[in-house]
Amino acid sequence: MIKKTHIITRTIAIAIALFPLSIHANNSFEKSNAIPQSSVSLQEARANFKTKIVNPKDYNEKPPIPPKDIFSLVYYPAKDGDMSAYLTPDPKDGKKHPAVIWISGGFGGQGGDDFWFPAPKTNDQTGSAFRKAGLILMLPSFRGESGNPGQDEMFFGEIDDLEKARQFLAAQPYVDANRIYLAGHSTGGTRVLLASELLTGFRAIFSLGGVSDVQKWWGNNDLSFLPFDTTNVEEFKLRSPGFFIESIKTPTFYFEGEEYYNTDFNVLASMAKNKNIPFYSNMIKGGNHFTIIYPITELISQKIINDTSEKTNITFTQEDIKKIEDSL
Repeated sequence: MIKKTHIITRTIAIAIALFPLSIHANNSFEKSNAIPQSSVSLQEARANFKTKIVNPKDYNEKPPIPPKDIFSLVYYPAKDGDMSAYLTPDPKDGKKHPAVIWISGGFGGQGGDDFWFPAPKTNDQTGSAFRKAGLILMLPSFRGESGNPGQDEMFFGEIDDLEKARQFLAAQPYVDANRIYLAGHSTGGTRVLLASELLTGFRAIFSLGGVSDVQKWWGNNDLSFLPFDTTNVEEFKLRSPGFFIESIKTPTFYFEGEEYYNTDFNVLASMAKNKNIPFYSNMIKGGNHFTIIYPITELISQKIINDTSEKTNITFTQEDIKKIEDSL
């Protein structure tokens, strides 16, 4: 019997926080042909800003212990203390392997979720395609999540924790430190977009269904759910990757199903192309926010396995996208 805890938890969280917002965002950007860009990098903007948490969340549920043959429960050091993560074990073959950090959607970290139980291919948020392909997989949680120290900041301080997770992963003797990739879905997809603008240690970055503008995404929904000071527009802006596309230095690939694709990303991809910024966007025809996850992560896995040059050679052709669409 397939355990549904992970799927149900994530689906409820995203259904509440994402679906009506995606529709709102689509309408908002349908006629846009430019998105204003910050005059400074996201790194510079954040350096001169201190986020104000006014509505702290209580995500104290500890992560469950995984099967030892699939994951180890590890802790990586970060600013606020040790943060929990799942990490696939050393294959004991004496080799250094490429690795992926996967950030799933929803809120609150890993508490109560099961990333090792089989999930349907129409909604597999566990990142299983990466480990099935033989890649090393790390699933980190961040400050204020999963019983970790610190406060959940929602799209802000956890990006600093993510860099600490990458450093921890790079130090593992069975990981190729030069071939660490980052991928995420939904809220995790937004986090990885922000990471693409702040961090430089990943070889390539993949966002599935992230958002460009957090304030427009949230729309008229209940602001009391957000932990930060919503009366300050800068709080929203510094959590919104669409305003800082020029900060991207690492090849970054965006995907979303046609049903929830935000045309904001067409604008951003066009701007990126004109300025030689390595950001690329792909709408998956016939897909939705969940059905795209498994076929895309499966394809990304194969791209990573074949990415053995000195610099990344990963690209996604129209033929690649068509194969994904045909598989849905």
